[in-house]
Amino acid sequence: MFDSIATQFSQYSKQLTDATMRANAITVGYFETLTSLQTKAMESRMEAATAFASEAAEVRDLEAAKAFFPKSVAFVKDASEQLYALSQETLKQNIKTAEALANIAKANFEAANESIVRPAVKAAKAKA
Repeated sequence: MFDSIATQFSQYSKQLTDATMRANAITVGYFETLTSLQTKAMESRMEAATAFASEAAEVRDLEAAKAFFPKSVAFVKDASEQLYALSQETLKQNIKTAEALANIAKANFEAANESIVRPAVKAAKAKA
């Protein structure tokens, strides 16, 4: 009897370890993707901000400020659009990762059902 329990526990422990390793790999991949997306966005925004600041430094009078105003509006609009696009891509990656983790959990529960519950049901039916 002890061997039966030990074997089931060993199988379940192995399944749990495998699932944990897959979940860890998925999570690390998600983190790498988000880091890459954010780094690219930051680089893009820094380049745009530097160009914007250099143009803003050239403004010396009211006429130049009037001419520069549409550029500042376009800069803010572009920054907002890129922020929105980054948030959408982040959400997409988040959903994709959550689905992958949910599939791992589902597979783990199904495997536990196969290795633990079904033998217990068969043993109970055999006793009855």
